[in-house]
Amino acid sequence: MSVDFSDDLRKELGRCIGCGACNIPCPMFHIEDLRETEGARARIKLLSMLGSGKMELTEEFLSYIFTCMNCGLCSKVCPVNIDVFGAIINARSSLIDMGYVPLVTVDMREARRSTGSPIGEGLVKGVWLPPDFQPSPNAEILYFAGCWSHTVPEVALASYKLLQQVSESVTTIGFDEPCCGGLIYVLGERDNAEDSKNTLIEAISRLSPKSVVSGCSLCNSVFPDLGFISFSSFIEKMLDEGKIKIRRSLKPKRNKIFLIPSCKDNKLASRILSRIKNIELLEVPEWVCCDCGATLLYSTDPDRFSRWLEKVTDIARDLEANQIVVEEPSCYSMIFKALGKNKHKGAKIVSFPHFLLELIT
Repeated sequence: MSVDFSDDLRKELGRCIGCGACNIPCPMFHIEDLRETEGARARIKLLSMLGSGKMELTEEFLSYIFTCMNCGLCSKVCPVNIDVFGAIINARSSLIDMGYVPLVTVDMREARRSTGSPIGEGLVKGVWLPPDFQPSPNAEILYFAGCWSHTVPEVALASYKLLQQVSESVTTIGFDEPCCGGLIYVLGERDNAEDSKNTLIEAISRLSPKSVVSGCSLCNSVFPDLGFISFSSFIEKMLDEGKIKIRRSLKPKRNKIFLIPSCKDNKLASRILSRIKNIELLEVPEWVCCDCGATLLYSTDPDRFSRWLEKVTDIARDLEANQIVVEEPSCYSMIFKALGKNKHKGAKIVSFPHFLLELIT
């Protein structure tokens, strides 16, 4: 199978100097013990060869291009300013436009048709809300939970309660909350992603809130034009303005915190946690981050996601962490689904909203 990338994409891929800087923060590179083919550099180089006709597209290579953590960290470190992750997404979209569609995309298309979300079958939204809940128009804050938050209703509820500490006028779209389209976008399904985004815009417009706080940082990253405020960014702003206060501190003997941050929020959670008395925020490798983008790896290769989790918890154990705080609801849900019936031995794993709620209220 041959491909026909656009001139702009071929030029962007061809600008890679092969330095390997993008491998350093790449979770896939570290999951597989620094194997070159798993890093961002190999993906860019192989895509460049594919686009220039030096190799042919195979089913195996197609699946390979669609499988990574989708963290975007590779784009932040390129010395020649290639948007590495953007180029990978553009290549995925181009391949889909040419009719080369991997099974994971087909599966997520079907899930979106049946549930309104690409994350899978059986998703029931809003179980954390009262059965008679009705969205309130013109609210001060609208909480956009995001697809994965509905799979961990206790986390969605904790986030909602934190927002209620700021204002009595808080609402959410409720049981019919649409997907924002962020995950569909990184899959390369641009048209479907735009459809999802527009459906969400219509739902929010009908409610006319003053601000929208998002529990999914991928939505904010992929569609900044939505104007959403990330949950962590909002909490930091409220702390700065004194509208919420950290009223409690950790016990001195239980204060070693290992944070699994969002890949998109640039140390926001770290800055918030550093305000807490008695806390010892442990230094973690840059590649230890996780958000909704990891859904692709979790769905297509759960064993590899489990290896990522094992490596992360091993580091936490070596650092003698007391608690593992997970910033993103999506990652928190995937972690517990990956653990299944196996009880995690070691540091307690807790969601960021739950962790904060206990110290703020």
